[in-house]
Amino acid sequence: MSKPSVLIIGAGAAALSLIASLPGGCRGRLLTKASVRSGNSMYAQGGIAAVRLPEDSVDSHVRDTLTAGDGHNDPALVQDLLAEGSALVNRLARDGFPFDRDARNRIRLGLEGAHSFHRIFHAGGDATGRVLMEYLLDRTSGRASILEHTTVLKLIVEEGRCAGALALHEGRLTEFRADAVVIASGGCGSLYARYTGDSGITGDGLMLAYEAGAELCDLEFMQFHPTVLVKNGTTYGLISEAVRGEGGVLRDEEGRAVMEGRHPLGDLAPRDVVARAIHAEMQNGRDIHLDISGCERFGERFPTITGILERAGIDIEAGRIPVAPGMHFMMGGIKVDGSGSTCVPGLYAIGEAACTGLHGANRLASNSLLEALVLGERAARHSFGYAARRHSERTEPKFSRLPPAENLGALEVPLAEPAELQRQMSLHASIVRHDAGLRQLEQWLRNLPTESVPLSDLTREKAELARLWQLARLVVRSALLRTESRGAHYRADYPARLDSEWSGRTVTHTKAAAAPILAKERTTSECSVSL
Repeated sequence: MSKPSVLIIGAGAAALSLIASLPGGCRGRLLTKASVRSGNSMYAQGGIAAVRLPEDSVDSHVRDTLTAGDGHNDPALVQDLLAEGSALVNRLARDGFPFDRDARNRIRLGLEGAHSFHRIFHAGGDATGRVLMEYLLDRTSGRASILEHTTVLKLIVEEGRCAGALALHEGRLTEFRADAVVIASGGCGSLYARYTGDSGITGDGLMLAYEAGAELCDLEFMQFHPTVLVKNGTTYGLISEAVRGEGGVLRDEEGRAVMEGRHPLGDLAPRDVVARAIHAEMQNGRDIHLDISGCERFGERFPTITGILERAGIDIEAGRIPVAPGMHFMMGGIKVDGSGSTCVPGLYAIGEAACTGLHGANRLASNSLLEALVLGERAARHSFGYAARRHSERTEPKFSRLPPAENLGALEVPLAEPAELQRQMSLHASIVRHDAGLRQLEQWLRNLPTESVPLSDLTREKAELARLWQLARLVVRSALLRTESRGAHYRADYPARLDSEWSGRTVTHTKAAAAPILAKERTTSECSVSL
């Protein structure tokens, strides 16, 4: 007898958390366009934020998250998710997850920007993401079939429900049917010239969901990490915020502390504040470096970063790391409820591809891996329940053949180089934005010549470029509509936060609507699918 089936698109921590939590009576299948060991989760240097110290509390973690989110979070979801997350992380510790420990075998907790207490769990020094991924891969072995180098091009929607996906697999278009589909394909770092993650993170999942009828919201909120190692124009990798938590100081070429007098938290101010400060200094022709001379046992504490420095030819003993801001995390995405459900029955989204309302306008450091773990578990329960119900309604197995190639549709692919798209986005829609630049960019994107490529003729590269271009147009439209500055969205022509006009208001895009929806409700519960 067949089992209820769940199809997962993407292979990061959220996807693996979901697979590890699926009941034994479920048939899981994971599709990833690269390998299960690629993607942003493997690159995560920071840690997992959770409460452990007796003087700390979930309420304190909630306050820090809401403060960083700049009045745009879903407070009820923040409270529930962080409480559940702290319990989950402490359970991981009891189950033997190899969190870093001190000489007395106590878990060593780090401090990162905008956190009130030491609550950052690390593993492998600055390799938490890699260690977590290997841990999850070990625990998901055999629980789902994994198809690598498989690029999803379209979701199958029948009778208003998501029923699978069409993907390029082994050189041909293949249909993958399922009772429920979960998008866990990450964000869109590759929209910009400098980014901290994998080059294959191109917004695919967001546009797949959009075309299937799901809503995209908060796309204007893009977090730029303040410290990316950039030397002679080449980007080498992320320099974790934990370095500043261990004593690193941002300085200009004359040794002046960049953050002094700019924010009460100094170098550990919220990321948007630090990124804008560095951006302003660079606009004035100054080079910025991270002074690590005050960091004890740097090579031992940060082995991953030490390797990055060696590849860049930077002497650790000199204590100066050249840095610049780079695209790091998108707070917006596919609009979901607290279980990962979208407005499209049978379609779920988790991880960076999803917008739950946890991060608001600016993500608090190390909350993303926590969200991935919690939403993975929640979506596993909910999607399996949905899949089991759908499966039971069938009187016989459903089989179908691919329709003729000419009936599968096509993608409009811009006739432009990805590097030029990245350059334009970095110039007009990154850390500091204004009306004239955004409108110029919107017109450039609209006027790009395109070619219509049938799905059957698409390559991964052309599909990625098409998705980046489609998403860029929605991001720019969102940034134009939000005429205020809030969190990571900063408008030079509207530098103030305007609560009277924008408090709790989201910019939402849906394919069915002729224009973006300016919703007044922050909560996402209306997208829930009842079982």
